[in-house]
Amino acid sequence: MNRLYVVESGFSLTGSMADHRLRLASSQILALTAALAGKILGTDAYAALVHGLDFPHQDKWIEECAKDLLEHRGASLVVAGAHQPAAVQVLAYAINAHLGNIGRTVDFVAVAPESASSLVALATAIKAQAVKTLIVLGGNPAYNAPADLNFAELIKAVPEVIRYGYYYDETSTLAGTHVAATHYLESWGDARTVDGTIVPIQPMIMPLFNGMSEVELLARVAGEATADAYAQVFTTISQLTSGDSKKAFEKFLHDGLLAESSYPVVTVAFDATRAQVLLTSAPAGAALSANNLEVRFTTDHKMDDGRFANNGWLQECPDPMTKISWDNAILVSPRLGKELGIVPSGSLLQVARKEEAEFVQGKENAFIGEVTLNGRTVRGPMHIQPGLANYTIVLPLGYGRTHSGHIGTGAGFNAYALRASTGLGFATGATLRKTGERMKLANTQEHWSMEGRDIVREANYQGADSYTQNPGYVNGIGMESHTPAVLGADKGKSPAFIATTTPRGNSLYETPNFDGTHQWGMSIDLNTCIGCNACIVACQAENNIPIVGKDQVMRGREMQWIRLDRYYSDGKADAEAFGAEGNKVLPEDPQVSMQPMTCQHCELAPCETVCPVNATVHDDEGLNVMAYNRCIGTRYCANNCPYKVRRFNFFDYNKRATDQLYMGPLGTQSEMPELVKMVKNPDVTVRMRGVMEKCTYCVQRIQQAKIAQKRAAGASGDIEVPDGAVKTACQQVCPVEAIIFGNIKDENSAVSRAKAQDRDYAVLGYLNIRPRTTYLGKLRNPNPAMPDYVALPLSRVEYNQKNGHAASADSHGHEAAPHAAGHGGHN
Repeated sequence: MNRLYVVESGFSLTGSMADHRLRLASSQILALTAALAGKILGTDAYAALVHGLDFPHQDKWIEECAKDLLEHRGASLVVAGAHQPAAVQVLAYAINAHLGNIGRTVDFVAVAPESASSLVALATAIKAQAVKTLIVLGGNPAYNAPADLNFAELIKAVPEVIRYGYYYDETSTLAGTHVAATHYLESWGDARTVDGTIVPIQPMIMPLFNGMSEVELLARVAGEATADAYAQVFTTISQLTSGDSKKAFEKFLHDGLLAESSYPVVTVAFDATRAQVLLTSAPAGAALSANNLEVRFTTDHKMDDGRFANNGWLQECPDPMTKISWDNAILVSPRLGKELGIVPSGSLLQVARKEEAEFVQGKENAFIGEVTLNGRTVRGPMHIQPGLANYTIVLPLGYGRTHSGHIGTGAGFNAYALRASTGLGFATGATLRKTGERMKLANTQEHWSMEGRDIVREANYQGADSYTQNPGYVNGIGMESHTPAVLGADKGKSPAFIATTTPRGNSLYETPNFDGTHQWGMSIDLNTCIGCNACIVACQAENNIPIVGKDQVMRGREMQWIRLDRYYSDGKADAEAFGAEGNKVLPEDPQVSMQPMTCQHCELAPCETVCPVNATVHDDEGLNVMAYNRCIGTRYCANNCPYKVRRFNFFDYNKRATDQLYMGPLGTQSEMPELVKMVKNPDVTVRMRGVMEKCTYCVQRIQQAKIAQKRAAGASGDIEVPDGAVKTACQQVCPVEAIIFGNIKDENSAVSRAKAQDRDYAVLGYLNIRPRTTYLGKLRNPNPAMPDYVALPLSRVEYNQKNGHAASADSHGHEAAPHAAGHGGHN
């Protein structure tokens, strides 16, 4: 099993997966990398760069990390963050070269030299009045160019500005001409993948708004004989291939790529002399404090650099770490928050001050802060984020748009206003002032701790009480470990046998008969899930799930069928975890556990027993299905669902604009616009007001696969859908294949094999509701020699404390270091 070390100032998804994570200011990562490189290479040449580095157990941490890397020569990898300076990149290269990783775990490729000058050079040319006509292809420099360039004012000095783009945005307002761009799926084109392979772009629909493709525009500007995009792509491929051009192009389209077109791998010898010159001029990190903060600029998980701001699915999707939707926030560490006087939620001091509660349902009542850097100031809500370096504040980019369409305009604040060309990734010398004002944020997860419960079950891969010693560790955690077996005589049998055997468990009640050809089930691997949110958005797109807007999310009415729960664990579930005021203390450096949660399709579903009209029932294939036209909206099913995964349409979200929900038919929009109708999946019912909905296991895809199999079977009668023929939307989009779906009646199916693993368990399984969705327990692989090593995952430590087992973060004789460690990536 691999081991991941991460050093970062913010809290990334990569950091949430780390076995050892060190929260360290970005400006100090150069010093740490130099110390690590010196230890690995056995040289003092980089000693001068190790300046101002100071964190708990520093020498031991660097020594053991270096030793671990040296023990895995040729099978390790050190990656520096893209925002880190050249000096850090050079040191990472030196480490990889010394470890023999070049050509094994990392390759260098020869890319085409950049033909364009930098934005700084363009600004200089505009000031010198050397630019007469400026064509802006994509991009939005009036919004996101470095603040010191003042590009929005600078562009006004250009006599002719032509803006080409999807939207009429901030740059378009300053241009004399705006050319509407076709979407890449509306036009012919070509592109390169990450490794340089050339791939085709083919239109799937005629342009909706009579736009022009980028290829057409450039062909016209260049004075080409034809501006037809198809002809241009055909000519390009013909020039890159030999023989019959038509056959070569047809093969290009058929294969979906141009063979052997990737960038060539090159061998580059490490030049220690040139590296030393570069490293000598590297700046030293500054000492940080509450009066000298570091600002870390990050592209947002959803908005990227702001290009997706007008996408409602992404705006409403919660940030995977903060769980904030429809806004960004100034992220501060718990320690800095305490110094600023941000009072924890629900504390007695807050009650005494008669302040509004920090969290109510989905509403976070955040303080507004002012960040000042190099004479520039931005205002925004402050959110306390565990895991940050103490005096680093994180500003997500991509919000604060002023011309982005009716969805994106006005959401969040524009952090680009602080970002200068000399500090694109991070900068020091900032101050943060707490104002007396408040702002309400939409936050979908108020509670961050499992408080010693067994919801996510974890173990270390090796060591005492580990997976290698106890592969079935998940069965020794939770209520099931000390209660009678809920499956009775069926316990230990295969999932297929259990799913089709009646009576089920110790129940005295009559249970459904599942006698269908297929019995559908799902397995989610928590060890693989990275919490990226892709499943949430894919499900929303596939199943016609509406967006409801910020106000409704703050009322706890979000509609996404999949909820990605994020839990923090600090190894303290007993009295020491609570302050004098009785509220759980927000941890400075926790471990993170992610868990996708959706309808579990329980065989003995509690929602079905309370529905007065049988709107939610079971079919013979084990699906908990919805009859929307029966539902009368009592919401009893939502009350009785232990997983809280049912969603209710309080309004006609699919018909009304989010700012006109309370106006009803008096609003300007009483029906779904034609353009919005084109977004909907025709195979899925569009729900209306007063109807409950939830995950269906993508039943429309199941039916399509069954119909296709019946057609293929003909007279043979073989109507069983082959394994893998049905993929749910969440499964299809998952980048790490954490979700497996299929027929559990087939003991050779992938989902049956997953459920047969020792790590398989059911959340709240002791309720005897027999969920068809089960989980594979999470594994961690910490290095026992590291100073922050703990013998059990911190969530297990909390579980043991809560349930009276011997437990502490320093169990098995290991020192309980402040939980901050990691390397392998720099952020």
